[in-house]
Amino acid sequence: MADKKKTPLRSTPTRKKNIDLDAFAAGAVKSKSVSETVFPWEEPHIREDVKKNLPLRLPEPLYMKLKYIADHTPYSMNSFILERLTAEIEEEIAKMTGK
Repeated sequence: MADKKKTPLRSTPTRKKNIDLDAFAAGAVKSKSVSETVFPWEEPHIREDVKKNLPLRLPEPLYMKLKYIADHTPYSMNSFILERLTAEIEEEIAKMTGK
């Protein structure tokens, strides 16, 4: 049998180049301003007519209150939640984006 020379195992690879991490990071961080940012909901493939499901787990008392509202007003449970949730989401997005 021929003796094969084994190379020592290393826990970390050897570093061939000394990289200046600050210079690398400075070049990598080129953030867009908010006015230049295309948010996910502004992407061209996003459609208003497509509806997405979101399972919502409510405590039973809250569910019963929502059902009571739906039974005693013109709202359905879904329309009631959607109307109020839309307002809250728009307000939060305005705070986050400055728009």
